[in-house]
Amino acid sequence: MVCSEAARLWLEITSAKGIGPEKWVNLAGGMPLIEIARMLESEEGRERLTRKLRRAAGAPDAAFVDTQLKLLEKSSYDLVSISDECYPKLLREIYAPPLVLYCAGDVAALSKPSVCIVGSRCPTRRGLITAQNLARDLSERGIHVVSGLARGIDSAAHRGALAGEGGTSAVLGCGVDVVYPPEHARLAKEIATKGCIVSEFPLGTPPLRHNFPQRNRVLSGLSLGVVVVEAGLDSGAMGTARWALEQNREVFAVPGPVDYAGSRGPHKLIREGATLIEGVEDILGELPQRAEKEGRDAVQEGRGASNEESGARCGKRAANESFTDEERAVLSALDLNPKHIDELVQFCHISPTFMLPLLFGLEMRGMIESCGSGTYALAAAGKRG
Repeated sequence: MVCSEAARLWLEITSAKGIGPEKWVNLAGGMPLIEIARMLESEEGRERLTRKLRRAAGAPDAAFVDTQLKLLEKSSYDLVSISDECYPKLLREIYAPPLVLYCAGDVAALSKPSVCIVGSRCPTRRGLITAQNLARDLSERGIHVVSGLARGIDSAAHRGALAGEGGTSAVLGCGVDVVYPPEHARLAKEIATKGCIVSEFPLGTPPLRHNFPQRNRVLSGLSLGVVVVEAGLDSGAMGTARWALEQNREVFAVPGPVDYAGSRGPHKLIREGATLIEGVEDILGELPQRAEKEGRDAVQEGRGASNEESGARCGKRAANESFTDEERAVLSALDLNPKHIDELVQFCHISPTFMLPLLFGLEMRGMIESCGSGTYALAAAGKRG
């Protein structure tokens, strides 16, 4: 456990009832937060503050502070305050940044050039593959990927980023010692080895609903830009995009089918000026130049993904292979969302008896995948020619 004296002090300050980051910004005026912290070290210092600030600050919750410090001492978690040098510089620049961060893993990862990927908790197969591919390609270019460890798009982004040198970090809406959702416990451990699990909420905090909008400002605050992959109009991902706009971050959106509810969020963002993206180059082209430069420097020579390699894994391998007319018809009919064999028979005008061996052959070549119950889709690394 790493916990500086400044972090201990800020823990005491934040334990005072009703004192959060936004309240401190309002009360502090032009006074640096660290100066307030020093004044609050003693009763004499507190008396020098205005009456309003004294009333708002109140007395630290000694029992809470003692409990948190004991839990930290027994764990491998770090407590980082806004006064510490290792506090992420980009996050410190936002309005009302977290005054303390609980971290599991490499705190330095939070200062890497990062892109946030968020989206639906109930995505389509297309959305999952898109998020995973984008995250992997960013990570292989040395860009750190930030997300929220939620089901769906978030977890796909984390898993994709783990494949590259950039790594990934997760921002939680609960304590870092409370894995939510619980089935992501193993994923959380992997993230902590190639990045950081971070939360502004005290140890033991459950995943309360009202914590997540507050968490979302940290997702965007840590990042140079936010990518939205499938999201409803009132979703948390759209909330993160709104935070990004307020924080002067880039906003990116992946378009989708017009008749799918999960496309409404990205399409709204695009109409309002977000960058439409189809691949990693669309993201890197809009980010500050330092992001790509720093990211490339972080990748060992020869280990970053070239444009050709990235494109091939995103599904352009089919162009270099030969197919029969019937195989090309099936590949043209399929996309990343599953279709039933009966639908393929009708669309391609191929008999069921010939369709089954044709699908089996394409599956053996890695071009398509069986998704169960008689449905098929393009493989994550394959696409129609």
